[in-house]
Amino acid sequence: MENKKTFKDFIHEDLDVFFNLGEMAEEHELDGEIHPIVVTEVNLNNSRTGIAKEQFYVSQEVYNAVKTVYVRAEQFYLPEVGVELTLDGRKYFVEDSSDQKGVIKIVLSANES
Repeated sequence: MENKKTFKDFIHEDLDVFFNLGEMAEEHELDGEIHPIVVTEVNLNNSRTGIAKEQFYVSQEVYNAVKTVYVRAEQFYLPEVGVELTLDGRKYFVEDSSDQKGVIKIVLSANES
């Protein structure tokens, strides 16, 4: 009998590419541990409109650096909103976090001053 791949098998294979150090991921320190992760800078100026953009301008004095971190769920935990994490030795606060089919997505913010 032939062993057919499931949808979960295909997702797991895609994660291997996404978190491959030769492809998209880079090694970063996240909360004291080194992991292959993907970090993106978030430019809220271009992605927000209306009231959200006005709120961003008001909060800009408090939070200037925003990053989104993607790490394998099997390598990291799902942090609660509001807790402090370090990324490459810098302290950030968790603004949002979710488990997206084996990938932990964490939105971090910090004051740049």
